[in-house]
Amino acid sequence: MNGTASGIGYRLLLLISLIIAPGSSFAESFQHSLLPEIERKPLLNGMQFLFFDGTEERVPFILMIKNGAAFDPSGKWGATNLLLKMMIDGAMDEVLERELGEREIEFDYSLDWDAIHVKGTAPAEHLNFALSTLSDLLVRPVLDEEVFERYREQAIEEAKEDWERLESRTQLLFSEYLFQKNPYGHPVIGTPDTLKKLYLRDVKIQYRKLMIPNQAFLAVAFSGDREDLFRRQSRRWGSWVRNKAAPFTFRKSVPPERPKILLVDQQNGETSFLRWGYLGVARSSRDFLIFKILEEYLTLWLPSWAEEISASSQIRGCPKLVERRMPGYLQVSLETPADSIISYYEKLRDSLAELRSGKLDVSQFEEAKQLVFQELEGAFNEPVGQMKLILGAELYGLGVNYISTLNLRLERVTQEVFQERLNELLPQGRFVMIVAGEVEKLEPFFANVGEVKVLN
Repeated sequence: MNGTASGIGYRLLLLISLIIAPGSSFAESFQHSLLPEIERKPLLNGMQFLFFDGTEERVPFILMIKNGAAFDPSGKWGATNLLLKMMIDGAMDEVLERELGEREIEFDYSLDWDAIHVKGTAPAEHLNFALSTLSDLLVRPVLDEEVFERYREQAIEEAKEDWERLESRTQLLFSEYLFQKNPYGHPVIGTPDTLKKLYLRDVKIQYRKLMIPNQAFLAVAFSGDREDLFRRQSRRWGSWVRNKAAPFTFRKSVPPERPKILLVDQQNGETSFLRWGYLGVARSSRDFLIFKILEEYLTLWLPSWAEEISASSQIRGCPKLVERRMPGYLQVSLETPADSIISYYEKLRDSLAELRSGKLDVSQFEEAKQLVFQELEGAFNEPVGQMKLILGAELYGLGVNYISTLNLRLERVTQEVFQERLNELLPQGRFVMIVAGEVEKLEPFFANVGEVKVLN
């Protein structure tokens, strides 16, 4: 069983060709899948069961709690991550692991700033045992000093390793630079310094504050006897004590007035890293779709940059749009030969300037819109994708109509609308950038771009 606090990585970007019949509109080009039928069954304590149709012998399930690492106490980042590890990994003794293994039950979990997710699969005949075990882990956790000390030391070592790896260090620095005092600027896992300040009582307080049923949704893709399963499970989860949800109010991040650039010295390295980005909008904002289209537009654009700069058809890097309850971010990450990093920045700068001036590749723009739609459409092909969509709508307050009307809203994003909103959402020069390479060669150039700080 593995728990993950965050994932940092790249994807190789290849140019994708999609064909639309000439003259057809976007809405006409796709038929939207029907929304899945969902049966909601609430408990008196506010927890909701969401039943989806299931056709598999193995039944997938996802528990989402609408609280995350953003609620970590100030200066004690990593408290929620530590709590989650103690509740799940800490309870996995030899007996329980054997019982789960014999029944072929699998658990995994993840934590981000906005929510906690615990997901798993089980054979249909062992689903009741799987969900009962999950309730034992979360509703009746064992939080003792020995387990706390063990997992805190592990988290400290993991945080140190993240900082030692240049790829993850540049991402950590990017988040800190972009979000400033907002919780999103801190690593979910915490830092060695903040973890050392944590005590068991902090974790217990965090449990009482975050792990509450009126913020919990349990999605299950099961077409068997739902009434019997719900009756059995309501006895287990019904003892979970309801509490007042903590308000999701945090210090607002503000984009810099001029470019903020952090140079990370990396002597004699064969490659350099660049992470460039802007504050985005909250996931619930209607402008989120503009950022999503731009993400796909840049994805289609990047391979041509590599071909132009280094005569290569591929580039190791990616645009990434991070969605959050508060404004997330749009980021472009690149790993390039050390002597090409400035050329790639210039290409990024010039390409965005073209977009702002109205030089939009029409076919690529329509292709980007298709990719946005296809990402959603693909999720309807299997139960786990359906559950993630609906739980995401619950988390961000979107409602299921947001999902069912995406094709219509994409149709309304014309080139003119995209252009107008892009200029407002990405004001020139208000970005953050982390560049890792030989500072002696980089600093003279980037000093003319914006406010530069050097990290040796």
